[in-house]
Formats: sequence, structure tokens, C-alpha cells
Amino acid sequence: MKENPFTILFGVEPDSMIPRNNEFQKVVQDFKSPKPMSKGYVITGVRGCGKTVLMTSIQNHFAKQPNWEVLRLNPELDLYESAISQLGEVISLKEETISEINISVAGFGGGFSKKTFSTNETILKKMLLVAKEKKISVLITIDEASNTENLRAFSHSFQAFIGEKLPVFLLMTALPENFSALANSTNGTFMRRLPRIKLDALNPLLIENKYKQIFSINDEEALQLSKTIKGYSYAFQLLGMLLWESNKKQADEEILIEMDALLSEGAYRPIWEHLTEKEREVVCAIAHSKEHRVSEIRKILNMESNQFSPYRENLKECGLIDTSTYGRIYFSLPRFEKFVLQIERYMA
Repeated sequence: MKENPFTILFGVEPDSMIPRNNEFQKVVQDFKSPKPMSKGYVITGVRGCGKTVLMTSIQNHFAKQPNWEVLRLNPELDLYESAISQLGEVISLKEETISEINISVAGFGGGFSKKTFSTNETILKKMLLVAKEKKISVLITIDEASNTENLRAFSHSFQAFIGEKLPVFLLMTALPENFSALANSTNGTFMRRLPRIKLDALNPLLIENKYKQIFSINDEEALQLSKTIKGYSYAFQLLGMLLWESNKKQADEEILIEMDALLSEGAYRPIWEHLTEKEREVVCAIAHSKEHRVSEIRKILNMESNQFSPYRENLKECGLIDTSTYGRIYFSLPRFEKFVLQIERYMA
């Protein structure tokens, strides 16, 4: 029996996926350019839209390139120490350089103090100078970036590194609200000006073609599957996995029930928990609206237009709602309305 080509494991490149070629090429071509437009990018989008998968694809591409080194940093650890440790495996500091700063490249401690940041910044800078001499470019990747002292300090150092023309590049993923908090909290302009690649819904035609190819179904059957997932990357993998495991070609009630449970556990509940109390009220009002008109939703909430607008913009920025139809609001995520109504009943 063939292996299931779909997976919902976090950050793993599935055997069957919808490639985001435009976003991939934008980053790769820019970083490889003799005069890149930007030395860094952040991939943003709603939870489950494929941010980490795209970053993994880019990481893997550069890891195979000659004269490129990829440093995969954990934002929960000291970013300086992680970068020094990983870079130290491929770049040797000269003995006199080590003596000059009187500290070993391996083995640091002491938490996230300003003194530690400053010392480690010096070490990392010297290592990047060695990389420059050896004509090695360094790509630093950080998954799930957020507004922490660790990352704020590192972003200032990175801004200094590129100002000194060191061969270093940065690629991060972040939820939109987390990156906005980070960008607005830093004194420098680097994070605020860092180009954002926002991942929207997958191309429905590509989804249909992929499902047709894997399940040997006709155009209409593929269209129905595509409509079910609404271009949501996590749902594309999830529905495909369930169909494959059950040896079915259509999303019947049994499949949808299981899909709803896994969507809730893997994506929707964490999304809900990150909403403010007022944002939850707005989301519930959208779920209760019959015609999805803005006026109807505002009436349910008893809100004036100027009160409602900030919440609409925040939810749009987070990737939860679609406002492309004038005067109406729809949920961007598949079967999210059902989830909201269900969780509202539990809260009552």
C-alpha cells in the first residue's frame, strides 16, 4: 500500500503540497542578487497557512547551495549563543581572535542580560567577518518570532551587521499580530521596514488539480473538495489525509466531523484563545449573521461604524475574515463559523 502523501506534522514538507512558487522565488532571487533589495523577510499569515513549510523549503534550498550556511535558530533560546554555536561548526575563529576577546566560542550562559548580549554580539560579528573573508553567505532563520527581549536585541544587532555589509540574511515566520507587536516595540526601523510576505489562500485551481491527480476524481468532485477547504493550507493536508486513510473520494459527514475535530484541536482553538474578549464578541456576531452584511453585524453588536472598524481591520490583518465583497464579511477559514457557534454554546 502506498504511503499517505498528506501530513499535518508541523513544519514538515509534505509529499503532496501546493507550492508557493511566487513567494519562494521572491526570497531566493533577492537573497542571491548581487544587490538585494532586502537582507531580510518575514512570512506572516494565519495559523496553519503554511508559513513554516515555505520557510523550510527556502532553508533547504540554500542549505544545498555552495558558499551558503543556514542557521536555524530557536526563538526560545539565546539567539546569539545559538548562532555562534551553529556557525562555529563551519567557520573556525583564529586563535588570536579568540584571545583578543578572551572568551571561548563554545559554552555560554547567564540568561538574557544586556552584558551577555553585548559580548555575544561581538563574537558573532567577528565570525561573520571570517565568513565574509571566506566568501560565505549566512542565512539566519527564526520560526514563530514574537515580541521578546531576546529577539528585540538580536534585531538591533542584525541591523548593525547589514550596515557593516556583512554577508548575513534573515528569514522569519510570525503571526501577523506578533510581528506587529515586535515591529512597533523596537527603537530601530529595521523590523518596521522588513518586507512582509503574507500568505493568503492557496490557488483553488491548483488544489483541484492536486486532488484530481491523487484521488482520480472528476472536475466536479475536485471542485467540491476545493470549496470545502477554502484554500486553507492546513485543511488541504487534513482533508487529503482523512480521505486517503478512509479510502474515500468525497468529504461525507463522517469525514467532516473528524475534520472539524482536528481543525479545532490543531488550529482553531489556539486562534480563538489569542483573540481579545471584544474580538471574540465580533467573531460571534459574524457567525450569527444571516446575510453577512456589515450593518447586520454592527446591529448585533450595537456598535457604531467607528467603533467597529478597528476590530474589522484587526481580524482582517490576522487572516480570519474576508472583506473583499463590498459591505459584507465572511470567515476566511473553512467551517470556522461552525467552530465559533459550537464554542459559544460551551461558554454559555
